[in-house]
Amino acid sequence: MAKIHNLAYNYEAHEPEINEAESVKAVPAKKHKRASMLGVVGLAVVALALFSALMFGRVEISQLIAEQTVQMQELEKLQSENISLQSELAQKKNMTTVEEYAEEKLGLKKLDKSQTEYIRVETKDKTSVIKNEDDNVFVRIKNWFGSALEYIGL
Repeated sequence: MAKIHNLAYNYEAHEPEINEAESVKAVPAKKHKRASMLGVVGLAVVALALFSALMFGRVEISQLIAEQTVQMQELEKLQSENISLQSELAQKKNMTTVEEYAEEKLGLKKLDKSQTEYIRVETKDKTSVIKNEDDNVFVRIKNWFGSALEYIGL
């Protein structure tokens, strides 16, 4: 049976002896240094790749902005050209321009009031429908059905 007490006890006498030379395995300093250098180089490569990707993205954005600027300038140029062409078209469609063209190029002249003649027709306005006698059988049947449906009220 074990004794329980509060007195200090020396446990070193019961511990097995450990040879310090055997327990501590020396890691060569070169391997540890190589591992840390590889980590630093790998980290530097990753950082360089991220920086390169960032710079490539910035270059692409700046190229797209430059291209957009060129396209906007071309759009403004075309819009101003469109406005000038529309004003030129409106000018050509102007009535005075048309009258001048008719007088100069075609030899036409505007009528005076004295040149206008009015005529009077003594008969009443009358319209007459001329029946086409060249209707074939099918057209006659269709017309008969149409008039029958009209008579019924459909």
